[in-house]
Amino acid sequence: MLYSEMKRKISSAKTMKRRNKFLLWGFFSDVVLLDQASKYFAEVYLKHRDFPLNSWFSLTLSHNTGCAWSLFQGRTMILGFLGIAVLLLIYYLRNILGIYERPIAFGLLLGGILGNAIDRLCRGLVVDFFNVNLSIYNWPIFNVADAALCMAVFILVFFRPMGRKSKNLNDKELDE
Repeated sequence: MLYSEMKRKISSAKTMKRRNKFLLWGFFSDVVLLDQASKYFAEVYLKHRDFPLNSWFSLTLSHNTGCAWSLFQGRTMILGFLGIAVLLLIYYLRNILGIYERPIAFGLLLGGILGNAIDRLCRGLVVDFFNVNLSIYNWPIFNVADAALCMAVFILVFFRPMGRKSKNLNDKELDE
């Protein structure tokens, strides 16, 4: 490999990492800001009424002192500090986890964790307000942070980073 070609590849890799960091921190901050702003809106405007948008979706203010599906009720502070600990652990293990290879997923994940941790530590509860009521199932009321967490998990489970090959296959096996 020529020196100029090697230099171009290194430059391209640095540009890609810079772009991915921008995406990660952009999604992270957008989720936190949108989550906190929407919760403020819900507290102010939905305090004494529901706001139906159609037959199956409405905005309904709800407070949760637990976590998903109202599990661990009353353990708000423990869950808040646990969220911060998980956030710091993911950041500490960022190179091992490859968070810059999947910036959108990890931006959504970290933003969702921090959005709900802020609520738990500052308000003593999590504000939820999206209410999906299908005729066959009434989904638990959720918020922007919860939606971001679900999208992140979906992306992490079903999509692998671009350019990665399975460790079980080599190039020869891929051609056959």
